[in-house]
Amino acid sequence: MGQTPDAATLLDLTQDKVAVIDDRGVYRFLNAAAGDLLGYDPDELIGTDAFDRLHPDDEPRLRASFERIVAGDPPPTEPLEYRYATADGGWLWLQSELHPPEQTGIDGYVLSSRDVTAEVESIRRLETIVSKSPDVLWMFDADWSELLFVNESVEAVFGILPSELRERPCRFVELVHPDDRARVERAMDRLSAGETARIDYRIQPPDDEIRWLRVPAEPVFEDGEVVAVSGFTRDVTDEYRRNRQLAVMDNLLRHTIRNDMNIVMGTAERIAEQTTGRPATDAETVRRTAEQLTQTAEKQRDVIDLLSQGGSPCPVAVEPLVRESIAAARAAEPSGTFSVSCQPAATALALPELDHAISELVENAVEHAESTPVVHVEVTVSEAAVAIAVRDNCPPVPAEERHVIADQWEMDDLRHTDGMGLWLVYWIAERSKGRLDFDTHPNGNVVTVTVPRAHDAAAERVFGEAPVADGDAVDAAAEAATADVPPETTSVRHDGGSTPDGTDTDPA
Repeated sequence: MGQTPDAATLLDLTQDKVAVIDDRGVYRFLNAAAGDLLGYDPDELIGTDAFDRLHPDDEPRLRASFERIVAGDPPPTEPLEYRYATADGGWLWLQSELHPPEQTGIDGYVLSSRDVTAEVESIRRLETIVSKSPDVLWMFDADWSELLFVNESVEAVFGILPSELRERPCRFVELVHPDDRARVERAMDRLSAGETARIDYRIQPPDDEIRWLRVPAEPVFEDGEVVAVSGFTRDVTDEYRRNRQLAVMDNLLRHTIRNDMNIVMGTAERIAEQTTGRPATDAETVRRTAEQLTQTAEKQRDVIDLLSQGGSPCPVAVEPLVRESIAAARAAEPSGTFSVSCQPAATALALPELDHAISELVENAVEHAESTPVVHVEVTVSEAAVAIAVRDNCPPVPAEERHVIADQWEMDDLRHTDGMGLWLVYWIAERSKGRLDFDTHPNGNVVTVTVPRAHDAAAERVFGEAPVADGDAVDAAAEAATADVPPETTSVRHDGGSTPDGTDTDPA
């Protein structure tokens, strides 16, 4: 057996700072790690007061604790945390345990310390974030009988102090609007049972101002058992007010436009019927423009519904939607040429409003054709995405339309778009985690909506959700769908992309 190393050698090999101080707090011994941590030669510190290098804010607390131990009190059961000066003028956070002579048999008090600067600074940063958050961050035990944590924002949102909530953990339930209280209690029960919850509800705090709150929350598991529930509460009153104001103004505007335009169209029709020549032609122009304005108002309503309802993508069978859109277009324009190429199993993971997007693109192809419309809808399916390409023989979609919708140009008085229908298509694609592409060339356009594919769609439509394709996969599918477009085409994507060579050519 080899020679057993002495204690001093072992102490020098440890990563923790180990020191021995006498009953006055003077250093009698320091190991090598003390020098590595603090930057001092340990021999320089021997004979100096250990408390002299404590941070001024920590020194009184640590010295008082040490004096109590010297007087016979037991050492604290929890480690002490404090800042200690380093040789380069900085500060280290140390966590120390103090052992009196009766515990060690050493003539002096053994101080074992480790560097916890990284942990303390991380906690401080987190505490700063929590303290500055306007949301109420909270954690309760599994049965809501004990408040484990809440930040100060609870006072601003609920009008109650953190101390009040600690004393009565379910105090916040008393502030819930009576019409919403049962829903809130059911959500609490679901969390306690291990389910996630998301709920919007009203409260009526002491200031009597009704507020809308939004709460996403999760159960906290330990060894498969719910041990706590945690989440945050956000004041969304302004959002609800804006939505209500938007709905009121939308209804007023829509009804006003529809009623007034009905009068305009009826008057224009009578003028056209009772006159000839220029007055009749002008009256027909007025009637047609009023009809277009009414249609725009209806599409604006669809856009507002889409943006305010916030639906989620779900499996959508594409082929029936395409064929219905083509059938409607053929009925409206019997002289047109319409064709479809679609795999029967094409099922997208998209908003239910995908049918609006397809119909809008087909209707645009018919409406803007300068001769007999020729419309072909091709649906291609890749492993990750479904691309719905509508090809027409219309004049190129104007750059203003494409670039404003693609966020490449800011909308202003000179650069804007009147295409409410294209905005509807764009937002349906975007909210389906997809994209909208425009490819233009002298003989027409290819406008493509690409959305994630729902795998095993037949089963998923009944039994559950399908996986969502990532953005790169959707982009690849969109590019494949338009790969056979002539090289002089323009491709504008909603994510701000351009043609492969970086150019943007618009035929004159």
